[in-house]
Amino acid sequence: MKVRVPDHILEISQYTPGTPIEEAERQSGIREVVKLASNENPLGPSPRAVQAVREAAERMNRYPDSSGQALRQALSLRLGFPTEQIVLGNGSTEIVEILAKTFLASGRGAVVADQAFIMYRIAVRAMGAPLTVVPLKEHRHDLQAMAAACDDTTALVYISNPNNPTGTYVTRAEMDALFRRLPPHVLAVVDEAYCDYVEAPEYPDCLEFLRAGRNLAVLRTFSKIHGLAGLRIGYAVTVGEVAAALEAVRSPFNTSVLAQAAARAALEDAEHVARSRRENAREVRFLCQELARRRVAFLPTVANFLLVHTQMMGDDLYRRLLRLGVIVRPMEPYGYPRSVRVSAGTHGENLRFLEALDRVLEGR
Repeated sequence: MKVRVPDHILEISQYTPGTPIEEAERQSGIREVVKLASNENPLGPSPRAVQAVREAAERMNRYPDSSGQALRQALSLRLGFPTEQIVLGNGSTEIVEILAKTFLASGRGAVVADQAFIMYRIAVRAMGAPLTVVPLKEHRHDLQAMAAACDDTTALVYISNPNNPTGTYVTRAEMDALFRRLPPHVLAVVDEAYCDYVEAPEYPDCLEFLRAGRNLAVLRTFSKIHGLAGLRIGYAVTVGEVAAALEAVRSPFNTSVLAQAAARAALEDAEHVARSRRENAREVRFLCQELARRRVAFLPTVANFLLVHTQMMGDDLYRRLLRLGVIVRPMEPYGYPRSVRVSAGTHGENLRFLEALDRVLEGR
């Protein structure tokens, strides 16, 4: 009997991650490849987190606390929400999927923005649920159009703020207007993976809307500014009833002993976060200045990456830079065929990127 893959699964375009450093070194033959493809913290994790992992490694023979109670208590104290409203995930991406598993079905769909994080639409399509895609407006979420796209069958609205891959954001006033218009049966899922980098005064902390009683799930991660991408841990803060439903659906032991320990330690290292924010701001400014001097177009960003536009196809630029030992991310899957996304690295890494970019643009 031939196995039949469901049609809605066949329609999914597989997520393509950034090229691993090891693979890039194999392809390019260059050692010390610079990876600027996945919006990681180039400073690495907090030393406290590293030490916590070392100590926790001795407990690897035991299953982790499935609920992650100690980490949830630490987050509760930090954020001001009870532990019952906090759900841990294997990165915040897993929570994107758990939300889809919990609330979506063939007759219950979701609204997502076009040219936003691809995992939103993959999670929806994996459930065989109706998917409504709303175009960005000037590279930003059009929240009013997204609210207008909701109907009686809509269960979720996914919003990335700041948005990946554009680095743009929606304001507090725009978010407030969304909640005034959003139907009461719709849960807004706001992904704040890059919130720690934002310095714009009008950027909203959506936990404030949750405190005000809005129907909302706020997603955050330890993968970005905390530098724990390799350990995979994130969390949602949401309405109590929603959190209980997510807990019923998520897999047991979805976050490891090492990840829980590292995340708790990372929370306590405010200086590492502050240093990461300062260095990112400086290096983003440097990249913007250097790209502008070269007359290379890019979108202004509030995050730790830039969407860079070029005359050549993004995939071609990616391959040429890869041969020079620099990994960026081609953006054709996001609807930007002549663009690449460039993460802000250390100053030395950014210089390597600019040197490689000059060689490509000069045809060397």
